[in-house]
Amino acid sequence: ACRPPLLESWLVGGSAATGAADLVVLSNPGDVAATVELAVFGAEGLTVPPGGAGVVVPPRSQGVVPLAGLAIGEERPVVRVQATGAPVQASLQSSITRTLTAGGVDQVGALAQPATDAAILGVTVTGGTVDAAQVPTLVRVLSPSADATVRVTVTPVGSPTPALTPTEVDLVAGEPLEVDLGGLENGTYTVDVAADQPVVSAVWQATGFEAGDDFAWYTPAPLVDVPSVFATPAGPEPVLTLQNPGDQDATVVLAAADGGSRVEVIVLAGESTTLRLAPQTVYTLDAASVPIRAAVSLSGDGALAGYPVWPADAAAPPIIVYP
Repeated sequence: ACRPPLLESWLVGGSAATGAADLVVLSNPGDVAATVELAVFGAEGLTVPPGGAGVVVPPRSQGVVPLAGLAIGEERPVVRVQATGAPVQASLQSSITRTLTAGGVDQVGALAQPATDAAILGVTVTGGTVDAAQVPTLVRVLSPSADATVRVTVTPVGSPTPALTPTEVDLVAGEPLEVDLGGLENGTYTVDVAADQPVVSAVWQATGFEAGDDFAWYTPAPLVDVPSVFATPAGPEPVLTLQNPGDQDATVVLAAADGGSRVEVIVLAGESTTLRLAPQTVYTLDAASVPIRAAVSLSGDGALAGYPVWPADAAAPPIIVYP
């Protein structure tokens, strides 16, 4: 998804274990060079490996750093990206091969900052061949700076009742943890992560573990309280998940930028709903200043992907600085 470059961001996802071939991609859209530090949180806590210190990304260019070069063997890493000189857009290209079988590929977007409340929308469970030793749904969570207690709640879209009994876990500061969310019926879900300390989180979902299967990393959706624009890619029919976390109903207007369609939907307070979209289309999302969350998800035969909708920076008022 398109998103603004940031001076600090977080990549939650991927692996540096055997079979993974993950890459940290750093994009600098600015006119001056950016110097980036990549710090890795793993089983041993926080480390700044030599390959992650002083990474220079020239203006209007990209840099690529193999995740295995930062944390070889780490199975559940979280990468903190800090830039000086210019903000960068960070992402993670994640892929895995099991023996000789390709297990899927995904592009994982960055989080802006840790938070005590996160909602991960559009997690799509499609079923597949899974044995008892394999978990198709996981949430990875990290508290960077302090021990924390986290509560994970999984709710089907369109229902106020959780699909599973909420799970509560304790986190050690600086050590990522994964929580098993297996056993979900086919459908679309929202995963809410609430903590007593700021945390970062993401959900991993797989269609299965055989040849031709795929996986996706779903990241938290930020609040959108201004008219914002997003695009859908080519591929399976995209689905937009809307969540209203507030205490008043939200009237959401979704309009195609080319004028081809316009839909108005009411999202009840504390609930969520889905809308089917057209591929390769630019949309404007407007909830009339009521904060909502939104995410796009795509699923097909052996295909899975999803990304949140970010609020539009262009909608912010200009700032005038007087000498």
